[in-house]
Amino acid sequence: MKKKRYFLFLQMMIMVFLTCACAENGQVQTAVPEEPQSDTVVESAVSRQPEREADDAKTNAVAETDADKIETTEPDTEGRLPLSPDLNHNGIAEEVRLTDIENGQELEIWENGKLIDRETGHYSHTGQYCIFLCTLDGEDYLLRYQPTMYQGVGTYSYSIINLTDNKRNVDKWSGVDFDINFGSPVYSGFDSDAIAAFMEEINGLLARSVQLLNTEEELQGTFEREGRLYDSLWWLDGWEPDFVRDENKSLQENLEEFQTAMTAAQEPVVLEETEGLPITGPLELAFYSGAGAWSTYMVLEPDGSFAAYYHDTDGCTVYVCPYEGRFGKVEKLTDASWLLTLESLERDTERSVGEEWDEEKDDHVIHYIASEPFGFTDAEEKAFKPGAQFILYSPDAAGHEPGTELYGAARFQKWMHEQREFIDSGDTLGCWGLQNLETGEGFFTD
Repeated sequence: MKKKRYFLFLQMMIMVFLTCACAENGQVQTAVPEEPQSDTVVESAVSRQPEREADDAKTNAVAETDADKIETTEPDTEGRLPLSPDLNHNGIAEEVRLTDIENGQELEIWENGKLIDRETGHYSHTGQYCIFLCTLDGEDYLLRYQPTMYQGVGTYSYSIINLTDNKRNVDKWSGVDFDINFGSPVYSGFDSDAIAAFMEEINGLLARSVQLLNTEEELQGTFEREGRLYDSLWWLDGWEPDFVRDENKSLQENLEEFQTAMTAAQEPVVLEETEGLPITGPLELAFYSGAGAWSTYMVLEPDGSFAAYYHDTDGCTVYVCPYEGRFGKVEKLTDASWLLTLESLERDTERSVGEEWDEEKDDHVIHYIASEPFGFTDAEEKAFKPGAQFILYSPDAAGHEPGTELYGAARFQKWMHEQREFIDSGDTLGCWGLQNLETGEGFFTD
């Protein structure tokens, strides 16, 4: 074990040196992109509810959607919609065109014969978009709404966009994540208050909008059932007899009762404790995003012990953390997954986190900064304490239906080096994977 560990560290140090020598202007990249930020924030229609002038002097103003019907627009033979917004806020009316494309729709905004914006939505799951023309305080905006539900994991977000200077400027972004796989080992949480607050906000915006493009089938069906632009959350239906929506109660009350009922309906996961890991030799696993000069490599042994090395190179500055530890308890979840409990974790350095020092290598001075053991850190990027849990997946792990190993492991799937969807039983992980259950981050064998 010691020999393998030191060999691994030697490999990493060579790689760090070569990276440093060739990356004088390298930049540190974050693992996961941050949410859109903006200097200007537009308050939601829910919080402001601005009064509308009955007789707007602007010829390009769009009327507020009637609460009792869906505001619809039909393109003419050339794809032009009967709308004249001012999305770049320069006082010149724009032309809106909607055309059908292969497996989707394309929305274009034109001004004086010049294309200033194009939005494309596809009917396939990964390319679905919903775009609305939203009017707030007499100003026109694009409202992009993405209510994504995949494998029982919801990622709902919206952005309010203006086209000032003919560029997309995000004035506000908001979102909420949740998980309705209440009994799953990879369950990530369900906050009914946060979901209800987000839905109140987006529905307030939709009430001031006209639909331009919508390739999201479930949302379109919801609008048709509601008879207006209102998202009542389609996934709350179809759970009889465990849960039935009560139309006389608020959306938040239904969310709370849904969580209670569906949690009680889940069968408990049966764990089978085993001795050691289901491997006969060391596994070499890597954790990296593919963006930036950072990575963590680890060697996992059959007895549950491991050695790892994290580095992040920014020019000739290198953040480093060699570390080792052991998984104590190993419990079988399925034939292709095991729950691992961290027994120990130790940074293999005499330097404290944040300490800096220089080393000269072949006429290059490398500036080191001691780091946390990235990959074995919590949501605040602090080193795990004993008791943290991981899941080890074999190459046979599937995720096409509830009860399969990777179903609902949305955060882990985003770290797969070959992005794909799990559609049927033939779609398997294809390699060994190790998931940090708190953050969803994943190590993989290549």
